[in-house]
Amino acid sequence: MAAIEFKLPKGAILFSDREGVAYEFREDLGEAHHGLSLFVARRRVDGHPKGKVLLKAVGSPRVEDGNRVFKARAKLEEQVRLATYLQHPGILRVHGLHKTEEAWYVITDHPTGQGLDELLGVVQECRRWFSPLFTVYVGAAVASALEHAHTAKNEKGNPLGIVHRAVDLSHVFVDGEGRVQVSDFGLALSTLKGRVVSTVRRPKGDTYFASPEMLLGGRVDARSDLFALGLVMLEMATGKNLLDADMGVSSAAKAALPKRQAARVERAIRRAELAGCDAAVEQTIWRAATYTPEDLEVLLAGLPDMLRVPLSKLFQRSKAARYQTAGELETDLRRWLSGQFGQSEAAAELKSLKAQAGEALVELGLRRPRRLGQGAASITTA
Repeated sequence: MAAIEFKLPKGAILFSDREGVAYEFREDLGEAHHGLSLFVARRRVDGHPKGKVLLKAVGSPRVEDGNRVFKARAKLEEQVRLATYLQHPGILRVHGLHKTEEAWYVITDHPTGQGLDELLGVVQECRRWFSPLFTVYVGAAVASALEHAHTAKNEKGNPLGIVHRAVDLSHVFVDGEGRVQVSDFGLALSTLKGRVVSTVRRPKGDTYFASPEMLLGGRVDARSDLFALGLVMLEMATGKNLLDADMGVSSAAKAALPKRQAARVERAIRRAELAGCDAAVEQTIWRAATYTPEDLEVLLAGLPDMLRVPLSKLFQRSKAARYQTAGELETDLRRWLSGQFGQSEAAAELKSLKAQAGEALVELGLRRPRRLGQGAASITTA
């Protein structure tokens, strides 16, 4: 289902809540998932700006949409209910659901920092990647947030079985103070009562950051999120991705798969095609089914032990051979950090990288030099 189109001028008031806070349209960020639109709004109190928020929205039902709008609305309600169990400083807070005649909106904190996908663009300008210490620091922070989600329980003390299913570069944010946040549990798997189950079995989120079991139609759990976090950390440190379709899969590697496994791959490819996935997903699925321990050795060669050792464990195809909980991963990563790198060091690395990136853009003629006395260069999404 296509997302609702918000053909509104910047500054238009979308709605006001019961406290009299008005929400002003600022920027359309396109489609999120399940036909939901994502955009930036600014809160206004008595006409004065009071910070930005993210809004997910779905419009009023139309005859041609059938039940799809009702399902999208149900997903919004589900996300809000699930968010009541996700109270962690490393998880973006969801404030609630607001309904109007034109649309339903879920209100979420705007991240204080930038997504790792944007920050990787910054470090590329410096012709380098994030330091191993920074990468491990971010990995430990995300693992802490995931442990909170994975172990969440309902009011009766029963596990909710939450799996994010979309841990990737665009859902992890780091701000100028070195704080790390995880966003958007809108694609999460859970045992929440009344949960809307997807009717199409397809990879969730960015397929380049999906576990083999997710790509191949297997059962996903918390360990699938940890595999995805490993892919995020690898890209931060090297710019490489284990499942990169450009790496290709040889005919010999495909032929070496047992018939049962090869049939599983073909079924996964057909499901992805029926779900409208990009054609490149076929190679990603083959890669997920065929990468070898030797491939991992080559990919991780040259990395320090603090990255190579945990990544080797995270990238095991068998879930039983990976870290079994996010808490276990966090403990191991913090042991590698051994107190020598924390929030202040992360902030300092980001500040240095942004300054270097700004100077590189000046040299290329893409940015004007800073005026004397102006603060350090930064790249923001404001």
